[in-house]
Amino acid sequence: MSTPSSEKRLAFVLDIDGCLSKEGLPIAGSKDALKRLQLSGIPFVFCTNGGGQLESERSRKMSSSFGLKLVADQVVLSHTPLRDLVPRLGGSRVLIVGENCGSVARSYGFAKAEDVREYGSRHPSLFPRRRTAAPDEAEDGCANDDADDPVRAVLFFEDPEDLGEALQLVLDVLLTQGNPDGLRVLADDPTAVQEVEVWFSNRDLVYAGLARHPRLTQGSYRLCLETLLASAAGGRELEATTVGKPSRQTGEAVLARLLLQAPDGTKAEHFEIWAVGDNPLSDVALAKTMGWKSALVRTGIWDGNSEPKVKPTLCVDSFSTLINDFLSHPKDNE
Repeated sequence: MSTPSSEKRLAFVLDIDGCLSKEGLPIAGSKDALKRLQLSGIPFVFCTNGGGQLESERSRKMSSSFGLKLVADQVVLSHTPLRDLVPRLGGSRVLIVGENCGSVARSYGFAKAEDVREYGSRHPSLFPRRRTAAPDEAEDGCANDDADDPVRAVLFFEDPEDLGEALQLVLDVLLTQGNPDGLRVLADDPTAVQEVEVWFSNRDLVYAGLARHPRLTQGSYRLCLETLLASAAGGRELEATTVGKPSRQTGEAVLARLLLQAPDGTKAEHFEIWAVGDNPLSDVALAKTMGWKSALVRTGIWDGNSEPKVKPTLCVDSFSTLINDFLSHPKDNE
């Protein structure tokens, strides 16, 4: 293990689930390690492929869980990079996937954002199992024809509350170019170009929860949507962009927040950044994307019983082990 030279300022990018906690419950030793890190004055940012809330809310919850005073600028969620779309899509109708994430998107500045449940309430015939409109309203099909104001983008902020409902509505929006009361253009015209943008915020297939085995997450749902679109539209491939780890968009968002914790005049090249996490394909891969160092812990997705698919700088038993080694034996690591 090596700490930075005198010309470099040490900084950490910390995964949450499987590294610091599991479903909000701190992993043994992580609370004390975080406190030591904060007292040391070393900049650190939490970077997770989870989301579903504002960064300020996540920092508040983590402050409570870990007994620290944390701020929103220390948190990068899976959908944090989607803030950058507001200048272009802020005034357009966008469909948000993720439980109660419509309000999060509107707080970002997407004025016409609707989450799946909100959009489904305006179009009660799209998913009749959850119809909330009056029967006479639903008889005419969609309660609102969006021909003059179609959905321009589908933004996956988090895992859907109801996967069946989300897949049905997103597929309807894609096939009809944003207006489910219109024609299924992508299915009927093989030359048609997909007009609705699709943005995912997490390519992970699984994450480490409290269950013995990994749980499915957003990357798995993308596979479902790709399969359904191909089936409905003659093998058509889904056109989509993914942010979240290990994308450069997420790495740049993290770097900007690390710089906020450093003295004026600090630049990216002044840091030696360590990305710490439990998933080689997201945490270690993010470090590879950004040219950082990485530490892979054995407390989550990767348990040390197999060769990591993306090789880290080093492997450690836990986050607390890493921080204790860094802070307790600085001379040994120079």
